This record gives sequence, structure tokens and C-alpha cells, in this order.
Amino acid sequence: MKVICQGNELSDALSKVVKALPVKRTNPILDGIKITASGETLTLFATDTELAIEKRINAQVLIEGEIVVPGKLFADYAKKIEEEEVELDGTNAAKLVIRYLDSELQIKAMSVDEYPEFKQVNTETSFVIIKKQLKDIIGKVIFNVSVDEARPSLRGVCLNVKDEEVEAVATDGYRLALTRAVIRNNGVIKKIVVPAKSMNELCRLLDDDDETVTVYVEDNYLMVDLFHTKIVTRLISEEFLNYEKIIPNNFTTQVTIDKKLCENAIERVSLINRIDKKAYVKMEIKEEYILLNAHSDDGEINEKIAIALQGKDLTIGFNAKYLTDCMHAIESPMITLNFTTSTAPGIIKGEDNRWLYLILPLRVIA
Repeated sequence: MKVICQGNELSDALSKVVKALPVKRTNPILDGIKITASGETLTLFATDTELAIEKRINAQVLIEGEIVVPGKLFADYAKKIEEEEVELDGTNAAKLVIRYLDSELQIKAMSVDEYPEFKQVNTETSFVIIKKQLKDIIGKVIFNVSVDEARPSLRGVCLNVKDEEVEAVATDGYRLALTRAVIRNNGVIKKIVVPAKSMNELCRLLDDDDETVTVYVEDNYLMVDLFHTKIVTRLISEEFLNYEKIIPNNFTTQVTIDKKLCENAIERVSLINRIDKKAYVKMEIKEEYILLNAHSDDGEINEKIAIALQGKDLTIGFNAKYLTDCMHAIESPMITLNFTTSTAPGIIKGEDNRWLYLILPLRVIA
């Protein structure tokens, strides 16, 4: 293998595929990135066997072939490369020689035969969604994913694919996020659970534009083809919880409030106890305002915000981080806070009703 390509294109491609390398070493060969030169294309591929990313760039292919080299070293070196041409010489199967300006790097090669193949996902069933909407629904729920290894199904995002829409849901058992987007369906009616790492990397690869992208779903795999980039992930096999049953629909206290005012006030109030493991914000909901309160050994903070209230007065408390996390993800100028009792889950909704956040309350002194 021997090719010439643009340094900035190589660097950009490597920065994408290196995200599929394993965090913990389980098999040394998986530390590698596979490089394939064919026709007028250089293909870079990395996988941890759960997630795979393939990126293609244009190149002047002098000799076709393939080679596997340590991915982290290759990617780190490429970060220092700019727009000049780079020559990749793998004619000696034992090493890859990288020539750039007056610099030459020789990297020991790894076994191509031992490297996993790219999973070919069946393309018969899929759904089509606008790129920026897919990116948006991932971003609105991903921070709620559990890190508890004892609950594998909660370590991913559930995509509940319906006839004309997809619901993205994530929960860690204490809070839940749900958002919806319109799709064009091609035979996918099912719930799938996508690992959080894969969802994060997909979100980074997506553009904020109005072009559509096709999401292919097989029994145990999902693939997204972004023209020059493909991402394939194995799905989590454990069944996701029946979240529809835990989301209340009837409320006795409903508060309409300016989102930005609420977010800023919560952030200020929570400063007083932010170092506590269970830092909380207490809400005293009255007819015309919410009184926010938090205290610690260092002092106490109170804030009053004007509201529109339907229903009963209520005093309730929440984990401060859970509130600020969901506020940061919300773009609506006005939101509604929906409650039944001080011990039942609170629901935060937007004006268009296309998303909601559920948070379990904390017991606080009234």
C-alpha cells in the first residue's frame, strides 16, 4: 500500500474514527486502525467490536493494499499535520512510513488478518430523519443515561420507532428524558437500545442541517451512513423499561414559567450547597410565585420568581444537578412544571409537547 493524501483531510478522518477505539484494552489488535487504499479512496476503520466507525477520503493511490497500525499514535501525529500532502507508505508490511514535509515517522504494523471485519448491516429496514433533528433528540436525552453496570438496558438510549415518529428516551432510575421527532418509516416498528458511547459519537458526527439521513436497523445492529462516514453499533439486548407506565398524565399543580429566569435562579440558589453529594433546591409554589431555597453550613439562599399557577400550592424538593441538567437542554422560552404531590415525580414540559423531563423528588423539610 502506498498513497498520497491531504494532511488536513487525513487528520480530520482520524479524529473521527479514533473515537471507536476501546477505552479499556481487551485485545491488542483493537488498538489499531485499519487503513485500506483502493481506487481513488483511502478508507480508515476502527472498532471496539461494539462500535465501528469507517471514514473515506480522496487519495492518490499509488499501490493498493491495507495495513493496521496503532490508532492513538497515528491520530496524535496527524493532529500536528496541516494542509500539505502526506505520503503513507506501507509497502513493507511490517511498518507504515509517514512522510510529511521533512518529517518521517515509522510505525510498527499489526496483523491485518486478525483485525475484525466491518459489519455489513442489512439495509432492508430503516427510517429517514432530518440530521439536525436526530442530533437534537440525542442531545436532549443522552445526559440521563445510567452508568450503573448492574442495569445494562439503562446504559443506552431507547429509540422507540413508530409509524411516523421516533421517541428517544433515557433514564438512570432517578430521572427520565423523552423527546420525539418526525420520521419517514421503512419497515421499522420496534424499541431498540443504543449504547451511550455510540450515541455520543453519532451525535458528534451529525451536522446541524436540514438534510436527511437514513438509519438502518437490523436485529442486533444499527447503522447510519453519512455519505463518506459510516457508523455501526451493536444494540443492547436487554429490554428497556416500560417507561410509558411511569409518566403521569394528570396533575394537581401546574406552573408556567420563563425558562431562562428559572434556570438562572436555580443555578444561583444551588451555589450554596453545590459541594454536597445530594445538593437540593426546595420549591415553595404559591399563587403568584415560586420561592426557591437552598442552604448549607455556609449559609442560605432564597429567590422568588413570578409564575402563572393552575391548581394547588405545593412544597417540593429536587436534586439541583438534575434540574440544571434538564434546563440546559431545553430551548423553549416558556416551560411548565407539573406536579401531583411532594413525593410523586415532577414533569417538566415545553410549549410544543414534543419533549418532557421526569425527575423524582427529594424529601426536604417543609
